[in-house]
Amino acid sequence: MKILLVYLDEDEKLKKCLESLKKYSPEIPVVKIKADRRKTKTCEQVYMSYFEENGVDDDYMFWHPDMQATEGWYKKLKEFSLFDITGVKLVYPDGRIQFYGGYLRKDGAGFHPHQFALDVGIDTPNSCTYITGPGMIVKKEVLKEIKWDEQFEYFIDVDFCLQAREKDYSVGVIPVKLVHSEGEDGFKKLSKEKNNERLVSSYNKFIAKWMDWLSTFK
Repeated sequence: MKILLVYLDEDEKLKKCLESLKKYSPEIPVVKIKADRRKTKTCEQVYMSYFEENGVDDDYMFWHPDMQATEGWYKKLKEFSLFDITGVKLVYPDGRIQFYGGYLRKDGAGFHPHQFALDVGIDTPNSCTYITGPGMIVKKEVLKEIKWDEQFEYFIDVDFCLQAREKDYSVGVIPVKLVHSEGEDGFKKLSKEKNNERLVSSYNKFIAKWMDWLSTFK
């Protein structure tokens, strides 16, 4: 497995991220990619450009600069059989859960049922509808077959996982803890009005693409 780390700025946040990886998982190769905000809107566009230029030669884990590794995380990860698309347990710096599996409502709205819960009793692997980008691990065969749909700025990870599910790939989470501060996304430094406009636009595109599938749920 390799880690693909996309970043915008050589700042303190990135420094702490890299220090945590070096301290707690020095054996994992880290591919750093400095993105240009003027040329790309999402991390996923950077991932696709990288794979187009370099090919897919391994399983990849997608890491964000506002993530930090924790002691023993990689050793624990190796204790589990991974899903084809695997998510980990992301926690806020205060220890509360930020993400442990994403799910959809019938109207296509996504939600994270464990968000803000104390990290107690949430310690088993689970299948789930989708995985968010930070900490996502994708097997090589999936990356060779499934592409991120660039019409989306939001819902892009949900769409990616649904594409994979249509091809019978598995999606789920494992109880491997990483810290995610969930800070401001440098790719989306927009006004609240503009941000909401893009969110609504992506949601409408997502519903249009998946309405037939969503309608199968009574």
